[in-house]
Amino acid sequence: MSKKIIVLFRNDLRLEDHPALWHAANMGAVLPVYIHNHQLQAHDKAQNYWTYYSLQNLQTTLHNYNMSLILRQGEVIAEVLRLALETQADAVYFNERFSQSERAEDERLTTLLQAHDIEVKTFYGDTLFDLTAILNQQNKPYAIFTSFYKRCLQELARKPLGCPATLTAFPMTVSSLALPQIQLLHGNWHDKFNNYWQPGEDGAIEQWTLFIESNVFDYKDKRDDLAKEKISKMSPFIAAGNISIRSLWTTCQELMEEEDNAIFGQQIESFLRQLIWREFSIYQLLHYPTFPTVSLRSNFQHFDWEPNAHRLEAWKKGQTGYPLVDAGMRELWETGYMHNRVRMVAASFLVKHLLQPWQEGYAWFEYTLLDFTAANNAMGWQWVSGTGIDSAPYFRIFNPSLQGEKFDSDGTYIKKWVPELAHLPSKYIHAPHTAPAAILEQAGITLGDTYPLPIVDHKTARARALARYDAIKKA
Repeated sequence: MSKKIIVLFRNDLRLEDHPALWHAANMGAVLPVYIHNHQLQAHDKAQNYWTYYSLQNLQTTLHNYNMSLILRQGEVIAEVLRLALETQADAVYFNERFSQSERAEDERLTTLLQAHDIEVKTFYGDTLFDLTAILNQQNKPYAIFTSFYKRCLQELARKPLGCPATLTAFPMTVSSLALPQIQLLHGNWHDKFNNYWQPGEDGAIEQWTLFIESNVFDYKDKRDDLAKEKISKMSPFIAAGNISIRSLWTTCQELMEEEDNAIFGQQIESFLRQLIWREFSIYQLLHYPTFPTVSLRSNFQHFDWEPNAHRLEAWKKGQTGYPLVDAGMRELWETGYMHNRVRMVAASFLVKHLLQPWQEGYAWFEYTLLDFTAANNAMGWQWVSGTGIDSAPYFRIFNPSLQGEKFDSDGTYIKKWVPELAHLPSKYIHAPHTAPAAILEQAGITLGDTYPLPIVDHKTARARALARYDAIKKA
């Protein structure tokens, strides 16, 4: 007799290359399940929007297999056990997760199910490599990305599994909540995201196809050009598991083989490096479970931050007086996304210009980013702030105005997201406070009124930050 297997969907909302689903489909009847624990998640964070519409898309896709996605709400372990006993399931399959709380929950769930003689099988579905097996010659975790990257290139990435050929449903009716009943969406602030995104597996395939057919060819050379948007915009889809990271890797490798062009190969390799950077963030989360909340460099316990609610709020709202920073923060609020180059500048500004604890930035990004993951977010903030094991040098303090001149030379990106500066000549777009009064008047700008004056002076802020960093170096 074939088994009756519950497959838990979490941050893997897809059918293509879903190891738990694929193996379950080959072993027996399948019951796809998603359980939302609303008590553990912020009610209105941006990522809830993505989850909602990804689930909607998954429901539609499963319907093509004459299969329903069972939706439940509540404490996950109790709900899974209740469902397993209710359906007399033989097994529960799921793909592994990596944060400390997620792994602890999965361990408790496994123990409880096995105590009821219910088989549990787990699978790697979210990484290219078996990260637990990648250690240096001293049998310790790699601390430097470059060394980790070179080692990964020696490993064989797992091959994607594809979609199940067939899916057999449980031979019974199982009760399910309707999607709106699991209370993912609250209010209407997320409605604006519909103007920019199509969450779900179908949207992921469409976005990936667009990138592969156009932007990948000059990704390395143009990805930091803010006006051209030569980026993949795959990160929200990857975060929700709408598309398999292994599928992306395999497609890129195949493209390189087909083209057999050194210049084109460099463009692709630049993108593949970003995928391994993601692996490195998960790798650090596995080895340092407190990574999202605690600085990995212990001397930062003594860093003299200056928490300031007013400055933090100005940063969140894009009202710092530094146009590139403000454009990025407004893009984030409007679209749930921010270009990676601007993320680095905005994050550096919060930590080094304003001396706000990096955890404050982490929390705001967790609330507003559609592509939020604990690993990637922690990696970004600890890299920028210099608190991580492999971080930007402490003395690298981005000058927002110079960064704007370099990556948005004529101010196209800034004018899109900071429209009150739209009529300012490009010569002054990166530092409006340096523009003559007549130019400002002609552009309809009143500094301190229609657009803020800089909340800190770059030169003064830079000197102050370097002094603080120097103090903990000597501590």
